[in-house]
Amino acid sequence: MAELATVCPFCGCGCGLYLHVIDDVVVGVSPSRAHPISQGRLCVKGWHAHEMVDNPQRLTHPLVRRGDELVEASWEEAVEVAANGLRKVADSAGAQAIGVLGSARCTNEANYVLVRFARGTLGTPSIDCSQRIHSVPEVALNAGNSRPGLDTGQIADLDESDLILLVGSDPTEEHPAVAARVYRARQRGARVISVSTRTHPLAALADVHLPVRPGGELKLLGSILHVLLVEQGMAGDADVSGLPELRASVADLPPEETQAATSVPAEAVREAALLYASSKRATVVYSTGLALSLHASAAAQSLENLAALGASGAGPKATVLGLLSRNNLQGCRDMGVAPDLLPGYTALGDDAAVEKLERAWRCELNRETGLASWQMMGKARAMYIMGDDITRTMPGAGVAREALASLDFLVVQDIFMSPAAAMADVVLPAAAFAEQDGTWTNLERRVQRIHRAVSPPGEAREDWRIVAGVSGAMGKPISYEDAQQIFEEIKDLLPVYAGVFYPPLAVNGGIRWPTAQPRDAGGAPAAREKIGVAAPPEDALKESAAGAETSDEYPLLMAADPTLRPWDGEVTVCHTLTAAGEFTVMDQDYPDGMLCLNPEDAKRFEVRGGRPARVVSATGEGQMQVRVTDEVPRGIALVPYNQAARSGPMEVSSQPVSGRPVLAPTPISVGPVQ
Repeated sequence: MAELATVCPFCGCGCGLYLHVIDDVVVGVSPSRAHPISQGRLCVKGWHAHEMVDNPQRLTHPLVRRGDELVEASWEEAVEVAANGLRKVADSAGAQAIGVLGSARCTNEANYVLVRFARGTLGTPSIDCSQRIHSVPEVALNAGNSRPGLDTGQIADLDESDLILLVGSDPTEEHPAVAARVYRARQRGARVISVSTRTHPLAALADVHLPVRPGGELKLLGSILHVLLVEQGMAGDADVSGLPELRASVADLPPEETQAATSVPAEAVREAALLYASSKRATVVYSTGLALSLHASAAAQSLENLAALGASGAGPKATVLGLLSRNNLQGCRDMGVAPDLLPGYTALGDDAAVEKLERAWRCELNRETGLASWQMMGKARAMYIMGDDITRTMPGAGVAREALASLDFLVVQDIFMSPAAAMADVVLPAAAFAEQDGTWTNLERRVQRIHRAVSPPGEAREDWRIVAGVSGAMGKPISYEDAQQIFEEIKDLLPVYAGVFYPPLAVNGGIRWPTAQPRDAGGAPAAREKIGVAAPPEDALKESAAGAETSDEYPLLMAADPTLRPWDGEVTVCHTLTAAGEFTVMDQDYPDGMLCLNPEDAKRFEVRGGRPARVVSATGEGQMQVRVTDEVPRGIALVPYNQAARSGPMEVSSQPVSGRPVLAPTPISVGPVQ
């Protein structure tokens, strides 16, 4: 039995594992003891990752739509139909009418080639990844202190911290490898502060839990900063750019004034702030619970401010760790799968950098800012989707499905028949993670190699080869021999990947970018030119204070919780046979949606656990099954994000600046179904 080292294909942690192979079949996995993330451990998804590969429901042959059916076709025919369909839309509506979606599940090499295909071959600037909605917008992070997409922390920081601040994060559900570190840190005496509406397991173990009202996150963080900067005088006269403005912005946010907007008692806010101030080394962790809030950018900036103050010597030394939801969401961003950037976070107006790419790619690139994934809905006339399940990520009942159904032409390449693939005109079968070479970049910018352990089933091919084939059929060949050649080009062209060499990526957890010098596996972040902080926008603070108001007609506030059962229904998990038993329970038990209510609210509104309830808002109405739990505070109703995104009663709003759609906290009424 052969054992080949690779990386887990699920969350952004990037745990190391070995694939066990017999006769060209992956029969099992085992964790890597030497890997810096997994350290000999795997979660239930990782332990059964091989089941995704050897699954009878894999796509194995190209499919072309004839009438109402998708039928098998040769690669030559499928590629030609795809090329002609895209060309026809470009000729009639212009190249900008084509939307392209990359994938947080696919390799860096595949996403890099896809950007070249979109901006070069197709000539469209509208390329994005729908999973990007689940990460904090880069636009306001770091106050100019560091590059976009670059948090200061790494997972190992949790082992050295005496305080861990969790904001909008339940790593037990989302990132088990991180949760294990938090639990171990708690056992050795580290203090934990949790900011979340739901009292999840880690929040229940925290020294201080701040049960924030949905929509009150920014106000709460501002109040914590008020205690630190105004009441405690932390930072004093430190030479920190923007400090006077930050202190002034939180001057009117004492905990007593914010208590109504946040629902967090003033004494709890002060206790948390003083606990933070008394620590020596802190790790600040946030994830989708913050990223999918209305004022995600400003709230994340508040967390970056804490790290900047610590770097100036005011308060504890702090690092910020943003937990990305998928295995290669960081790499997807690095490769320029975004409508307003090119690979390596290259600005579209950077003539020298763009011309360097054009020379390497031997084509002229579209330098315009394109449509984001949510803007493509209803505006694009054709789409090319690589490994993205937009029907799960886009908020709003049926928005993605309706948009896909209205397209003139749709191409999808994936490993399973996703909801989007079922609607496509051409479906191209892709290789799974164990069937190709390449690299992924985890949430702490750790670039690691995945290895081809077995052959793809049937006629499935590597993602980058599929994209290159369609490009060639459109008259613009993309010629690479293998994934290593693509990565060497990435390393040579993208400054952020300079010093990241391909061979060392196969062992010891790869290399973190940016590297201090070649072959430096440590990859310390680049030194900040000047420490600085930034005050949240005044209008964001005012809007955060107002929030969604309940009334006699709608007495409960319903919110989508992205940290609650985040993997249920995800296409790859549902095709990992053993794990599917764990992660399909919610949809089986709560097919119309799981409405989590406090026991007192359930009694007040005369609804029972496991029974359907009628949910009504000003936006619409629906029916959900009730789950009664003490995890939810009184007056709040929580629904898993993946179900709320398909729910009629939820109001869809948009984040300031970025314009990303979010499910806004929505006042509702609840009652038994008659």
